[in-house]
This record gives sequence, C-alpha cells and structure tokens, in this order.
Amino acid sequence: MYCTLCYNTNMKEQRYVALYVRTSTKHQAKGNVSQRMYLERYCKQNGIENYKIYSDENFSGRLAVNKRPSLDKLMSEVQEGLVSKIVTVSLSRVSRSLKDLLSIIQKLQDNDCEFESLTESFNINSIHGRLVMSILGAVSTLESEICGERTRIGLQACREKGIQLGRKRSLSHEKIIQTATMTDLSVRAIAKLHGCSPSSVSRILSKHKREAEEK
Repeated sequence: MYCTLCYNTNMKEQRYVALYVRTSTKHQAKGNVSQRMYLERYCKQNGIENYKIYSDENFSGRLAVNKRPSLDKLMSEVQEGLVSKIVTVSLSRVSRSLKDLLSIIQKLQDNDCEFESLTESFNINSIHGRLVMSILGAVSTLESEICGERTRIGLQACREKGIQLGRKRSLSHEKIIQTATMTDLSVRAIAKLHGCSPSSVSRILSKHKREAEEK
C-alpha cells in the first residue's frame, strides 16, 4: 500500500485527481508499474499535474473497500471533498463485485467526484456512462431477485422434505417441571430424557421454585 502525491506548487489548494492501481498478487509487480505508467501518461496528455496515486498490491478485487487500505483511504478523502476525479485502468481494478462497484460509484456521485475507467472508455458524467450505470443497476437488481427466488425455492423444498428450518425450538419448561414433579428422576436423568443439558434443567427448576415461593 502506498500513495504518491504529485502537484504543481500553484495548485496545492485545489482538489486533486486520484489514480487508483491494484494488483491481486505479489507476483504482479510489473502490472502495478504498467498501470501507473498508463495513468500518468493519461495525466500528461490531459494536462493534469495535481494528482495522487493510490496503490493496493496483493489485494483481490472482490474484497470490500475497507479491506483494501489504499482504496479505503481514497474513499475517505472523497467524502472529505478532497478528490475531484478518480481514474483507473479498468473497472475490475476498483472492484470485481457489481454490488460494491455500484455502491462506490454512488458515493462518488454523492460527493461530486467524477470517475473514469480508461480501457472501457467509461465516464459516469457522460451519456454512455449513465446508460452503463443504468444497465449495471438493472443487472444487480435482477441478480438479487434471482438469488431471493432460489432461496425461496430451497426453503420450500426443505419444508416438503420435513426438514426443520431455523433455530431449534426452545425447551418445554412445562414438560421438564412436570417430569420432575411426577417422578423421582435425577436432574441428569431428566436432562437426558428431554435432550438437554443438566444445567438447563437445574435453571428451569430453580426458576420454577422461586416463582412458586413468591406466589
């Protein structure tokens, strides 16, 4: 993880452009360098002198923002209003999770921060970019609905097979109290009979005794 700030001395007070670089493994050092060169060349070609490089090395694109140090720091600075634009080589560098990517871009829009991915020629402020965002949002909603439908089908199948869902039902206090009252069984024997721990039986019987004394 590292951040590098490059600026013109007359531009210190201005918001800066953030260049985000990510590699998945420590063996991709060359990939990190090539991404940096590509992004810096973009800045040079577009007259951008006030920029800061954020690099996450050996971090998967499926990790959440707070699991990637540089991206987490970058998003914090976006919320502070310090960043005017984020530029990356490709969307996959920012996230390989559609849900997370949409969340990140929404936060950028909420904080008046532009976003551009160079290889896809994707810019959220362009007509094409807004169209892509609409499509990605629709796909994300569809994925969520499909996942929910699969869950409902799975639960129904379990019910039809007689499989008990959710947490185990709580102990029947009445049955344990009844067993203790009508038999001479020990706490351990009652626990074994009802499939619970001796401490649970003791707790139930002690509570029942206290309530009876208070009446």
